[in-house]
This record gives sequence, C-alpha cells and structure tokens, in this order.
Amino acid sequence: MARISVDDLTFAYEGSYDNVFDHVSFTVDSRWRLGLVGRNGRGKTTLLRLLQGLMPHQGFIDMPTAGVYFPFEVEDSSLPTLQAMEQMAGDAPQWILRRELNLLQVGEDALYRPFDTLSKGEQTKVQLAALFSREDVYPLIDEPTNHLDLLGREAVGDYLLGKDGFLLVSHDRAFLNRCITHVLSLNRKDITVTKGNYDTFRQEMDRQNQYEFGENERLKKDIQRLNESARRTAQWSRTIEKSKVAGEYSGNSPDRGYIGARSAAMMKRALNVQRRQERAAEEKSKLLKNVEKVGDLKLSPLMHPKKVLVEVRNGTVRYGDRMVCQDVSFALRQGERLALSGKNGSGKSSVLKTICGLSEALAGEISIAGNLVISYVPQSTEDLQGNFREFVQGNGLNETLLKAILRNMDFGREQFDKDLSELSQGQKKKMLLAKSLCEPAHLYVWDEPLNFIDVLSRMQVEELLLAYRPTLLLVEHDRAFLEKVCTGIVEL
Repeated sequence: MARISVDDLTFAYEGSYDNVFDHVSFTVDSRWRLGLVGRNGRGKTTLLRLLQGLMPHQGFIDMPTAGVYFPFEVEDSSLPTLQAMEQMAGDAPQWILRRELNLLQVGEDALYRPFDTLSKGEQTKVQLAALFSREDVYPLIDEPTNHLDLLGREAVGDYLLGKDGFLLVSHDRAFLNRCITHVLSLNRKDITVTKGNYDTFRQEMDRQNQYEFGENERLKKDIQRLNESARRTAQWSRTIEKSKVAGEYSGNSPDRGYIGARSAAMMKRALNVQRRQERAAEEKSKLLKNVEKVGDLKLSPLMHPKKVLVEVRNGTVRYGDRMVCQDVSFALRQGERLALSGKNGSGKSSVLKTICGLSEALAGEISIAGNLVISYVPQSTEDLQGNFREFVQGNGLNETLLKAILRNMDFGREQFDKDLSELSQGQKKKMLLAKSLCEPAHLYVWDEPLNFIDVLSRMQVEELLLAYRPTLLLVEHDRAFLEKVCTGIVEL
C-alpha cells in the first residue's frame, strides 16, 4: 500500500504572522478517492501546492509519486485542443486521450477546435482527461465543478468514480458523495481522516460535537461544584485559624494536636480539590476545539405592491448571429425562488443580466415591475480590488453590518486589512454575497453565488433563504442547495 505521509508540517506565507499549518501530521493511502474539505481560507489549495513540492516548509512530506495540480496553466490557449492536451498529458498516446475524453462525454470534434473556443465546462473535462491519461502521477484536483452545469457534474462525478488515487477539493456535497471514499478535513485545530463520503464525514463530526457538548456541560458543572468545594474548604481553614489565634489571645491553651490535625486534613482536602479542578479544566480544554462557529445570517427583503415581479415570454438569447436559447418563458412571483437551469453556454447569465439592466442579450416580451429594487451577485469576482473601506464606500454599504455578516461566514478579521484582490476565490465570493445580504431589495438576482464557497457557508445561506423567503432568481449548480431552497426550476 503506497502511502502519502505528512509529518510535523508547519508553513506560513512570507510576511504573515500566522501559520497556515502548525505541526500537523496525517497519513493517507494514495489509492483512495480522497476528498479534501475545509472552510475558506483553511489552506486547501496551499496544501495541494505543498504536496507538489512547490513551496519551502518545515516538517516532512513523503509522496510516493509526483503530485500534478489541476487546473493546468495552458501556455497557448489558441492551439487546437488536441495539441494543448498533448502538452498537458506528456507522453500519453492519442488513443488514451481520446478514450478519456469519450468517458467524459466530450465529442471528437472538440479535439480540432482551438482550446480557447471551448466552453469552460469543456475545458474542465479536457484537462481532466489529460490529467488521467498520465501514468505515475498523483492527481491533485482543485475545485473542478466551478464551471460545470448539473449534467457536467454528474458526468465528471461518474468519471472520477471509475478512477483510483486522487485528492479532490470540492464544496459540492452531492458531487463529493458521488465519487469519494475518504475525507481529509482541515478543521479549526487539526486535520482528520474519515472513511466514507461527505455525508458520512458530516455525521461523524456532528456525533463527535454532540458528545463533546455533553462532556463540556458535565465538566462545567464539575468545575462549578469543585470551585464551591474549594470556597468552603478555604472558609473552614480560616475558621480553624481564627479559633487557634483566639485561644492564644484569651490565655487558654488550645489543643494544638487537634487543631494541627484539622489543619492538615483541610490542607490535604484543598490540594485534592485543586488537583481535581486542574484535571477537569484540562479535560474541558480539549473539547470543542473543532466545533465550527456558524452564526445566523440576516436579510432585509422588501415587499412590492405587484404580485408578479418579472415575466418573460418567448425570450431568445443570441451571441452575434448564434442563437443559444429560445422560447424562454417564465413568471417570477413575489416570494418565489426560481433557478435557471441549462447547459454551459445556454444563456443563463445573459437572462439574469438583462433583467438587471446590464445586458440586452435577452430579446422577447420582458415585463419588469416598476420601481423594482434589485440586488445582484455577479458570477465573476475579477472586478474586486482596492481595500475593504473603499468597497464599503463605493457600494454605499453599512460597514458594521457587512463585517458582521462576513464574520458569521468565518471571514477572518485579518482579511479586512488585505487588498480585495489578495483574497482567496471563496473569500471574494463571500464578499460579493455579503454585499447582497446587506442590501434591502424586492428581488435578489444571484449568478452562481456558491462558487468556491465552503459547505458550511452554503448551509448558512440555505437556512437564510428558508427563514426569510425572499424573491430570488438565480443560477446555481449545487444540486443539494437547489433541492432544498428552490420553489421552481426554469429550463433553458
């Protein structure tokens, strides 16, 4: 059995006061289909880079085969896809490349088109095919689902189910459940390995947390009882000492043997109580170290006098002369949460942008309620730059509220001092989503709001939407999320 071993790993980025990893150790089997999970900013991508051997660190990392990172950096994206694949796949023969593409349901014609003309989903599949065409490498797969539609996620999940030996970062619960056998979790205070899929891991964590909550309550009561016992013992000791002093001052000869024996007994009892206090405090300190702090999010949806806020009839989306979708018809009523569904490139984002007044790609009969206040979350985070204060002022936001929302989504205080361009992709997406949550609106329009966002934050957003029931139009490919929060699906 080939093992990947990490022993006493410590790593910090240059100029940072905090370690990303601090004396962590774990061992996994390189043949496992291993899911890597953890909240945004915990160091998942950093760990992949360390396993590649790309960054200096303290401690030891033993990789039986070389780690190869996905996605690749494509040097010349204008090349025909077959040539681009050959550069990624090294010496792999063409028949293997074609076989892997076929398994991923990519048509043969894609090989002869320039790589940069493929959809993002097709590019993802092509790169995965190239990665698994290589021999004697260990795939390090970083968030492959971000550009995949629902069908694409199913295809890639089934593809990975047929492979052995990879490390996969993903925040999509259904996708992880489909294709992994073990979970490597970057927790608040340590790293754990669990056998099973994501749901199994979550159940184990919840069970452990419930046990520790119970133990914590028991120890709190024990410590309170021991503190009271210590207080009584101290009071008795003072009483004995007073009786001794009083006897001496009165001229009476106190029974020194009796008093000495009682004093010794009190001292012994006090030491025993102290030891039990220390032991209970030590046990308590070991509990709840990995319990994630998940606060409630808040939203301020506005009521509109109209029942139907948006209606589209016989809509079409064109990119130049190319028709990408037609016969788009739907009505969005107040309080509904509709998701647009369709293949990559089917015009979903264009529909959202047109409704927000940011595009004219959607043609047809489009009716939007008057004086409608819309809060929009774009798919891309590329425009995020400048510092936090500039972002707040530029968008007219309540800084205290925005910070509170972000802190509830596990956004570290140190992140507020960074330029927004330096944040991780997940942290950038949280910034855009938190901005929307700050904005009172009749309609919330979110374009793939969960890309790069960790599972616990996704669950927070689920609970928020179910609690406040805003009117929402969104594009999202997380099946578990859609099944829980949406009142309807519009197929494009």
